[in-house]
Amino acid sequence: MRKHRGLAPEDTLFFDPKRLAVLRQAVGDLSWLLQRGYSTKAALVLVGNHFQLVERERLAIVHTAGDGAPRHSPLAFETLRGKALCIDGFNLLITLETALGGGIILIGTDGCYRDIANIHGAYALRAETEEAITVAATALKEAGVAEVLWLFDRPVSNSGRVAALVNDTAHRLSVPMEALTADEVDAKVKRCGGVAVTADSEILASGVAWFDLAGWIIRTRIPDARLIDLRSPADA
Repeated sequence: MRKHRGLAPEDTLFFDPKRLAVLRQAVGDLSWLLQRGYSTKAALVLVGNHFQLVERERLAIVHTAGDGAPRHSPLAFETLRGKALCIDGFNLLITLETALGGGIILIGTDGCYRDIANIHGAYALRAETEEAITVAATALKEAGVAEVLWLFDRPVSNSGRVAALVNDTAHRLSVPMEALTADEVDAKVKRCGGVAVTADSEILASGVAWFDLAGWIIRTRIPDARLIDLRSPADA
């Protein structure tokens, strides 16, 4: 039986109002440093040590803080009709799995919705995988997109299996989408020429036209998602 992509044991710390107040201060400080050219690694060490953050909290604030780099505003869902989309596959899928499984979803300073699954090189299908693909495919069909290319990182384990699931879903629901495995997915999404579907901050900073499909689905289709907003009032 597949496991759920839900709460990690240490995620109880996100339900302490006092701790959340500290994390919001940390996000503000981290954003300030990033906007002034500090490297992410150095700034995170400085802020994390100052606020005595544990590893999970450091992961949360670096996923929340923005560096203030100019980027286009996201497209509206209604404007996707007839467009070609290129999806950062694991970025979208894992965020939806986490939301469906009751895990923590962070709202970033740029308004994007992100998980803190912290997966590097090893991906395992979860109990929510098929549902996440189906809800994404249904949203894409509703949007009336012309074509969709999902890209999954080839070196990541099970990328071929999940790509096959996406292709099966495309056939089952008659959605104009295809999934492939590829190397250097981030670079390919940046150069795809269509709308990038991702919440990856480096891709967004490249100036691509983009849409946060995970965020839209969570807001409109997953009302019981566990949202944690660490933004300061000025960013919200």
